[in-house]
Amino acid sequence: MKAVVLLLATLLLLTAGCSKRAWYDGMQAGHNYDCGNLEGEAKEKCLQQGNMSYDQYKEIQK
Repeated sequence: MKAVVLLLATLLLLTAGCSKRAWYDGMQAGHNYDCGNLEGEAKEKCLQQGNMSYDQYKEIQK
């Protein structure tokens, strides 16, 4: 039981430290990784869609 509580506390601390920027960077990296499954023009288009900077993303969210 103590191990479970320790694990949950550790996970809570780690996720609390994540910034919105880190979350966005992780999502963008995942998107680009998924593009690797495509070929040709579909891959290029996919990579271009995931090429938005964090600052551009913030502007859209306002």
